[in-house]
Amino acid sequence: MRVTGRGVGRLVSALVVAVILGGLVVVAGPAVHGQAQQSLIDSDPAVVKARAELESAQAAAHDAAGRLEQTNERQAAVQAKIADDQARTAQADQQRTALAASRDQLLDHVRARARALYVSGGDGTDVASLLANDALDGVRRQQLGAAAARTDHDIMKKLNAARSQLADLKASLGRDESDQRSQQELLDTLVSQQKAEQTLTDEKVADANAALERARVIGALHAAGEPIMGPAALTADQMVAWFNTQGYSPRLANTTVTELAQIYLEEGADETVRGDFAFAQAIVETGGFSAAPDNNYSGLGWCDSCARGTVFPTPRDGIRAQIQLLLNYANPNSRAANLHHPPSPYWWDQDPSAAAHDFDTYFAKGWAPTWSDMGHGNWATDPAYAGKVIGVYKRMVAYTQR
Repeated sequence: MRVTGRGVGRLVSALVVAVILGGLVVVAGPAVHGQAQQSLIDSDPAVVKARAELESAQAAAHDAAGRLEQTNERQAAVQAKIADDQARTAQADQQRTALAASRDQLLDHVRARARALYVSGGDGTDVASLLANDALDGVRRQQLGAAAARTDHDIMKKLNAARSQLADLKASLGRDESDQRSQQELLDTLVSQQKAEQTLTDEKVADANAALERARVIGALHAAGEPIMGPAALTADQMVAWFNTQGYSPRLANTTVTELAQIYLEEGADETVRGDFAFAQAIVETGGFSAAPDNNYSGLGWCDSCARGTVFPTPRDGIRAQIQLLLNYANPNSRAANLHHPPSPYWWDQDPSAAAHDFDTYFAKGWAPTWSDMGHGNWATDPAYAGKVIGVYKRMVAYTQR
């Protein structure tokens, strides 16, 4: 059974200290200082697990960085090969141009020779030349024609050789161009791989940083005796994922467990109360939200002889009242004027002034700075109450660290 929150409670003597870690202020229970505090944090099972995750993430990041470096080296080699191919292509183009010019010169020479023979009356081998009166002239024509023919034959051989060289060079250039295209495709692939490696490296580094932050937060909170105030260590998705593995049968008329998890984190963050732990408390109070009438998820208003608890019009109203009451239990200096939201009219009082007064003068203000202080009249009469809530929370954390 739950107490109403306005009944008689047990005065708990607790020293509230601020544990400043990673820029976060966490309200803790019994003071732990220096090396002893760090030893408690380092030896906590959650921290050991988180540190292992961190080391694994760092190793993965180093591996990714090594693969990225190799990709960069391969990319540089491919780029050098492409540059060499381009230089060879330019040189081949120059040679092809030179051969084409030589071929044109040879063709011009052959054509000029043909024209000269035609103008001079042939090469001396035709019938008219053989029947000429001047036999000596005919012989001379034959000799000159034969010499010209040999010259033309040599020129044609050179022309054919030039053409063959040009064809071979053109084929070689074609193969080079094909190789160059293949190299460029390889380069494109390597660039894509490099981007993927870079993304992987960034993700691994982010995971490593997240693991380190999680280790610090969870370790500090455990070492401080699970304070009520502080940052949430779990996300809504993580909380719901764990919840869905537990076989609970929630009966929620106007909301879902997913929506409730998000509201707990939002309302908790508004008042610097650990919303994920308050969610664990709600699971204990409602049997996994199987019994949560009137948007009341924390047993507010129920007592050993009460027939009904407090009625809240919306899920957020019920959670807000729970968070504000947790804040009052945890912080002896809490004041209505410092609340992110006005004191709940459904829990403290309908009149705003009276609600603020009730909040500021709450009889158990500061009695339970940690979850270990709950029970025995603080929030609930069940002496095992604190262990139940802490147990649920630790199982949620362990699930996220598998």
